[in-house]
Amino acid sequence: MSVRRQVMPPREQYSLFDTTIPLRDVEEVDALPASAKELIEVMGLDATIDLVKMFGGDDLKIPEVVNGTSRMWEILVETVGPEAAEKLVKRYAGTPVYIPVCRMALLAHRDREIARRFDAGEAFDLLRREFKLTRRHLYRVLKKPT
Repeated sequence: MSVRRQVMPPREQYSLFDTTIPLRDVEEVDALPASAKELIEVMGLDATIDLVKMFGGDDLKIPEVVNGTSRMWEILVETVGPEAAEKLVKRYAGTPVYIPVCRMALLAHRDREIARRFDAGEAFDLLRREFKLTRRHLYRVLKKPT
């Protein structure tokens, strides 16, 4: 019996459903949790965002050896690239690392975007439908200080 290997879709395909795109803005980095900021220091912003997209909310057991034969090493290289994977392994070798979801930073960006577009004159119901929010919740978002 042969083992089937999961094939990862090309990176371009992820961009269609990528909710982490706002995190690439410099102003959004301040809203990230401390664990995400630490990963950014180790691997850089783009590699951290790729890791968040694939493993947000999970604990990853980082391999102990760079260029090892473990499946986790292969997954890290496929996800963040060999240079970033090497930096991650050198820093956290053999330890579990929690990958944050960064949900609060993404919601803060969404709320600022809603307020900006509403202030620019976009219709309330159009925003409500686009962001899939109830009327009550959209009112709450618009009442928040920005």
